[in-house]
Amino acid sequence: MILSRAWYLILAVIVGAAVYVVSLAVGQYNRRNQVAMAELLKSDSQAVGWALQVDSRRRLDNLLLLTVEKGVIESLKGANGKAEIPAKSKEDTRLAMGQFNDKLSAEFKSDAIFAVDREGRIVAQIGYDTPNSPAFELGGYAAVHDALHGWLRDDTWVWGTKIGRVVARPVVDEPGAPLGAVVAVRWVDATFAKELGKLTRTNVAFFSGGQRVSYGSWSDDKDELDTLDRLVPEIPKALEDAGFKKNGRTDVRAFAADDRTSGVFVKMPGDSWELGAGFAVARNRAMIDGPQGFIKGADDKDKASVKIWLVAVVVVAAFLFGLLFSLFEHTMPLREMNAQSDRLKRGQIDAFQLPRLRSAYRAIAQNVNQGIERVVEKAGGQARKPADLESILGPVPAQPAMAAFSFPLPEGSSPNNAPPPSGGLPAPAASAPRPAPLSAPATMPFTPPGSGPRPTPGPQPGPGPGMVDPAFERTLAVGPQGPTGAAPPAVVRPPTPPAGIAPPPPKPGPGAAPAPAPGREDEATTVGQAPADILAVASGERKAAAGGPDASEAGEWMAVYEEFIRTKRQCGESVDGLTFEKFQGTLRKNRDALVQRHGCKRVKFSVYIKEGRASLKATPVRD
Repeated sequence: MILSRAWYLILAVIVGAAVYVVSLAVGQYNRRNQVAMAELLKSDSQAVGWALQVDSRRRLDNLLLLTVEKGVIESLKGANGKAEIPAKSKEDTRLAMGQFNDKLSAEFKSDAIFAVDREGRIVAQIGYDTPNSPAFELGGYAAVHDALHGWLRDDTWVWGTKIGRVVARPVVDEPGAPLGAVVAVRWVDATFAKELGKLTRTNVAFFSGGQRVSYGSWSDDKDELDTLDRLVPEIPKALEDAGFKKNGRTDVRAFAADDRTSGVFVKMPGDSWELGAGFAVARNRAMIDGPQGFIKGADDKDKASVKIWLVAVVVVAAFLFGLLFSLFEHTMPLREMNAQSDRLKRGQIDAFQLPRLRSAYRAIAQNVNQGIERVVEKAGGQARKPADLESILGPVPAQPAMAAFSFPLPEGSSPNNAPPPSGGLPAPAASAPRPAPLSAPATMPFTPPGSGPRPTPGPQPGPGPGMVDPAFERTLAVGPQGPTGAAPPAVVRPPTPPAGIAPPPPKPGPGAAPAPAPGREDEATTVGQAPADILAVASGERKAAAGGPDASEAGEWMAVYEEFIRTKRQCGESVDGLTFEKFQGTLRKNRDALVQRHGCKRVKFSVYIKEGRASLKATPVRD
């Protein structure tokens, strides 16, 4: 099942590649998102700083209207140069500042406003109760000092647990030194932080003295507010950061409570710098936990962008390919094996036909066939085995059978595998040389009966290579040596020839052929004429009778016969009684049976040696 296993391998590789790509995409997305979030946090810190500056400039611009108020100018003139500030100056200034602040929008209203004279003494204030001490004055603050000298200034003050954004503007009536200054304060409370967070779309928190003072988020989502809560434990750590102490800013810091949350801590400029007051911006990093995170984090728009039809086509195509491979490599062989097993049960066949099966089913069928043979052998039956001589021709007789036609061998020839005579003479000595195998039989001239003189007995012409007459066999008869060492001459009794074949030549007289010398074996061979129809088949002039081999098959069988004879002689086996006619008839029966059983076109026979004996193997050939 190579195709199916290959398809399983392909699918496994595709799934593994998909998991690898998705995992790689998850890591790459998280890494890129972390870099993007770091850049976003830096931008958030800059945006908050710029927003604070813009807010201060707008407050300074709005404060201009208060500095030109006539009541404020007159009150400051009446307070300058006097040891005690007149009550009328305090009341007029307070009234003017209250009316001014009420006219402003909620975005630019101040939480506290102070009016100071040239010496920095507080003439009047709203929104903040000053202590009853003449020593309390604002002239010592840098922003107020610069304003009293004609400059516009903004600053951040830390008063106790409060942080205030401060703007100061001089009050000028005529050329010369300012009459005093007006100072407006906006406390950095939750309202201010939330307005700033919405303006900058950040999560911002203000801290002082290692504690969070206020915070605000651009969103009311609980996760964003939790982000600011996770920021609180990081404030003391940020104050110890080397970059924060030196440059007033930290790098992006991951919070220990949650590695998904990071923030940047920045000092606020002004008097609060040395007090460690500042603000922090924080964000949650969008992360994907794994391949399933893509599905969990997808919304309806993401799902709508997926081409469902393409996914369906891929799934159906993969399923059809797997089904097709399974049909070819599993279903069809299984059906064939099921059909053969049914025929085997009905007795139509006696074993599985292996060429019709494929892959593992062939091995299973082969094991079943071998098991059937084992069972048959145990039951005393004859099991089917590779064809050998005895399974094809039957048991070979121990004594040679005399041929129908034969005549004595030529003088000087040596018999091969000659049996001992019936007279019971002793066998040759073990040291006697083994007779050499006979060469290819000779092709004798054929003379029809009555068409000419009979051949003269005696030695015949030498054989032509590769020519064997299938109608005859050689009969070897060699007598053993006598007590005196002289071997008696070979005795051959020619039988009556069949019709259409010339009788063998007369037996030569006593002086025609000398007796073999002591210690040597000779053979006498008599060859008769073959029938005309067999010669025609062997020569390829016409086809054989119905059921018989054609010219090419007859020549092939003749070559197999010769090789079989040679192999048996090499193995030391007797070849007496093995005629080509009997050999050919047995091959024909086996060929017909194999053709009917396997549906093949022809059967090829080959010779091999099994357990020291010559054997034949039959192989069905389909093409």
